Amino acid sequence: MTQAPFQPEERARVQRQLTEQAIKLALDSRWEEAVAINRQLLSAFPRDLSTLNRLGKALSELGQYSEARQMYTEALEIDPTNSIARKNLERLAGFTQDAAVPRPSHEKIDPRLFIEETGKTGFTDLLDLAAPSTLALLAAGDQVYLQREGGALWVLNAGHERIGRVEPRLATRLIEYMEGGNQYAAGITELQPHQVRIIIRETFQHPSQFGKVSFPSQGGGDMPRAYTKDTLVRHGEEEEEFGEDGEYLEGEEDELEDLHETDLEDAELIEPEE
Repeated sequence: MTQAPFQPEERARVQRQLTEQAIKLALDSRWEEAVAINRQLLSAFPRDLSTLNRLGKALSELGQYSEARQMYTEALEIDPTNSIARKNLERLAGFTQDAAVPRPSHEKIDPRLFIEETGKTGFTDLLDLAAPSTLALLAAGDQVYLQREGGALWVLNAGHERIGRVEPRLATRLIEYMEGGNQYAAGITELQPHQVRIIIRETFQHPSQFGKVSFPSQGGGDMPRAYTKDTLVRHGEEEEEFGEDGEYLEGEEDELEDLHETDLEDAELIEPEE
């Protein structure tokens, strides 16, 4: 007896459940299981753009770069304007063969890390970037780690490799607060061939640092806001300059460009709305 095909409502429900499962597996860095679920999705719903991008992400995390490129290529065939697939193909272009071992797995990603919060979060572009072969293993949405070394604040990937350092004035400020007991987390919000942009979040404020704001910004309150830039402002006795979004700046007076929303979709962790 032939099994009756799913009704449209049932198909939509199954697709939604599998998609949610695939996203949760990615957030937990369970990449092999994520590959299996996304393959199941593609089998039931061929040529689905979001599934192809998620599968490409999971395969690249496992070091299976050739097949990951195939997924992103197919995604571009469906939608030549898709920025997620295009950026990831560029990122993987330097890899001619699959990795012998998968890249180091990440700790579970807390999505709240990437929510901007006044005074608690700030953005910065890293200096002294690592070699392209190291940067190619990164993706927007990855968690990274801060390491103090003298007066420098380096940013490390999950394999404890340096990917760049925080600019000196912001590094000096954060190191002072870290030595006072504050704790910070960081994640990649934008990744280009010659640019790594991160968000840094204060996750714990030591009582001795009470009243000190890690990332002074215009206005007050701790409400999460969209990722936007505004004109420069001055705050505090030190007259240090920060953007509206807490980005540390070095005395520029030009109006800043709009900052587009974070590339979390590059990490295929957030499903775009239909």
